[in-house]
Amino acid sequence: MSDLTIRAAQLARYAPENWKEFLGAFEHYTQQQIQNCVSSPLDVLPVNQGRAQACAALLRLLTDCVKDADQIERRRKK
Repeated sequence: MSDLTIRAAQLARYAPENWKEFLGAFEHYTQQQIQNCVSSPLDVLPVNQGRAQACAALLRLLTDCVKDADQIERRRKK
């Protein structure tokens, strides 16, 4: 995950306004996946739950990427 974190942080630093807009769109998409999970019929619930969990985890990674990348880079310098 550290490579994805660092690459995402590079994009966030390069184009902060675009990054903010992207995160907003991805957050909306994640909320849709969570809503799909809540309203799923039982036969597709595990699939929709997995999608919602994956989106939520990726959203957390992307939201915190700059802070986490800074920590990773500091550790690498030691």
